[in-house]
Amino acid sequence: MNLRSILHKGGPWAAAACSGALLALSFAPWNQPRLVWVALLPLLAALWTLPASAPRWKAPLLGYTTGLVFFSAVFYWLHALADIFDSPALRGVPLLLAVYLALYPAVWAWLVAAPPAPAATPGATSLRNIRFAVCGASAWVALDWLRCWLFTGFGWNSPGAALHNNLALIQIADLFGVYGLTFLVVFANLTTALVVRRLKADATLRALPNLRGEIMTLLVLLGLAVSYGVRVVLEKPAGGFTTLRAVCLQPNIPQLEKFAEAQEASILTRLERLMDLATSLQSPKPDLVIWPEATTPRGMFSDELNHSFTLRQAERAGIPLLIGTLEPGAEADASGRVAEYNSAVLLGDSEVALQSYRKRHLVPFGEFLPFREWAPGWLRELVPGDLTQGREANLLHLSSPRVRIGALVCFEDSLAAETRALVREGAQLLVNLTNDAWFGTTAAAAQHLANAKFRAVETRLPLIRCANTGVTCKVDSLGRVEQRLEAFTEGVDTLSVQVPNTPALTPYMRWGDQWVGMCAALGLLLVRDKSARRRKHLPQ
Repeated sequence: MNLRSILHKGGPWAAAACSGALLALSFAPWNQPRLVWVALLPLLAALWTLPASAPRWKAPLLGYTTGLVFFSAVFYWLHALADIFDSPALRGVPLLLAVYLALYPAVWAWLVAAPPAPAATPGATSLRNIRFAVCGASAWVALDWLRCWLFTGFGWNSPGAALHNNLALIQIADLFGVYGLTFLVVFANLTTALVVRRLKADATLRALPNLRGEIMTLLVLLGLAVSYGVRVVLEKPAGGFTTLRAVCLQPNIPQLEKFAEAQEASILTRLERLMDLATSLQSPKPDLVIWPEATTPRGMFSDELNHSFTLRQAERAGIPLLIGTLEPGAEADASGRVAEYNSAVLLGDSEVALQSYRKRHLVPFGEFLPFREWAPGWLRELVPGDLTQGREANLLHLSSPRVRIGALVCFEDSLAAETRALVREGAQLLVNLTNDAWFGTTAAAAQHLANAKFRAVETRLPLIRCANTGVTCKVDSLGRVEQRLEAFTEGVDTLSVQVPNTPALTPYMRWGDQWVGMCAALGLLLVRDKSARRRKHLPQ
């Protein structure tokens, strides 16, 4: 086999891998979001140049290749778990996760593998292309939603999330969530590929007027999104606001130190020093002090040392203290095991001694082991116990000033459904307590923030993030970030937040992802079209 033959056969696979790489480069740590607008073009070129005799499995396998490269690259930071658990086998976790997640681009590639044939007139051809691009973008949205839901879901880094710094475009998230941006990105890729395909078929200037339908549709959609965003950014917010001063601690405790018994005294000393700094240097005093998730070595309820230390810090400060901690429940399961929750606990408020929100969306293989009874012994040792899932989307009530807090624990601020449940209960302020120290100095924290920013835009509520190693910051209702503490540094930061007194539900908070059902229906039209073409070519 000569070199030309090898390149010819390997070209489609290289193009599919290129699409995966371009998608990954759109996210942290590479941060090249412009690439997302063209990232799918190499894959589409590979799909649309497949010969008619190509086996049916080739199109989905090309999409699988794109997904495998993208997800293993963008979630590379999961390899850091190998050092935490001293298990070299865990370095393969990014690839193992990608093996599953790549199934979604594989299905999409199968759906869009055959572009529409030219019609009798140029206008009819444009209509076919626009319909195909709408259905193809809708199919990606539906598959991304499924990825966020199936098997408890892992929906990070939908293509639209790469645009988190585009202030004008991201404002449509209060209408459609992040999936609205994903639709625009995929529609733009498909439309561009279809335009190039028509130009290739008629490489003369006479073809340009025939492309007005596709180009104008894309420009109109982008123009509507940008104009809506500009109007929202320039619009003066209606209603009154209450100013809340919150001080966040970022203790920057490496995860390996959290597990080391010899480091416990040092951790408590560090927290006490930061508390003294937080309460002594602020004038007037803040309204709320926030600690990140899992701050104390074993949780404030685990033993007398941690319990008394936490209560003493709240009493000395004389300010309500919101912390992330493990919390035991009163109930026990059939085996007699007492329930244990990953909770956000509010202490020291004048009206209620203790309030807690229990995390409702647990991390599989981190906070619980799916199908534990059938799991191998080595896996059960890595996840020795399961946390209990919280059931109620209850709020935490601060009495002075009177603010209803929607607490989000760990990665819940990357989940639109969990945030929506709290907002529909009446939350005025979102507060995320998290600990990304599990993944060291990788891009995990930056990707976490990028996905979390959409919760503020979707809800039109401010979001405070208090993170052990960062990113500790404030995100306003337009998605703008105010960050003064560098990630992976120790410190405290006071954030002044304008909390709406009577927040109105945005369209996305009212209706959620119901529009994704329409996307799924449009995506199924591609299945119908494929079946119709197959029947047409069957021998009579």
